[in-house]
This record gives sequence, structure tokens and C-alpha cells, in this order.
Amino acid sequence: MVFNFFNGSQEQLEQTEDSVYEYLTEEQNYQDEEIESIRSEYNWRNDKNDERGAYQAFVTFSDEQDYEYQYIYNDIDGVTQIGRDEGVGNHSED
Repeated sequence: MVFNFFNGSQEQLEQTEDSVYEYLTEEQNYQDEEIESIRSEYNWRNDKNDERGAYQAFVTFSDEQDYEYQYIYNDIDGVTQIGRDEGVGNHSED
């Protein structure tokens, strides 16, 4: 129970990663080779106030390996890009 409080549900972390990958490939039409990596994290501070932003994914694209794009996922809203490390980049969504 304490582990999940600080680290989130492993199942939800995997769902976040899978959903972001699916969103990028099926809705944003990225090819697999354009996505360098996706890693998911749980932010318990966000869960305290609004659980919809607690599960996040950080995506690195092959052509911008020095930057990560941040996405949130939840069952209500689906996947939403919320920003990029260091401002606007090649893959920023409006």
C-alpha cells in the first residue's frame, strides 16, 4: 500500500506508457522509429489534488534526443501533451 502511494500502480504506469505509444502512432501518425523512448512516472503530489495528472509519460523522439516531451494519461481525458523540456520543439502540439 505504501509502495503504491509513492510509486503508483505498476498496472497504471504500464497503461500510461501503452496509451501514449498508441496515441503517438495511431492518432499523431508517428512511425515506431521516430519514437526513441517512452518512460512513465507517477507523481503522488498531483494525485493528492487531481488524480487526472498523476500518471505521466516522458517521450524522447529520435530527432530530438536531448529533450523529453511530457504527456499525461487518465481514463477520463485520455492522452494529453502538457509540454516539453526547454520550451517549444519539433513535436510540440497546439
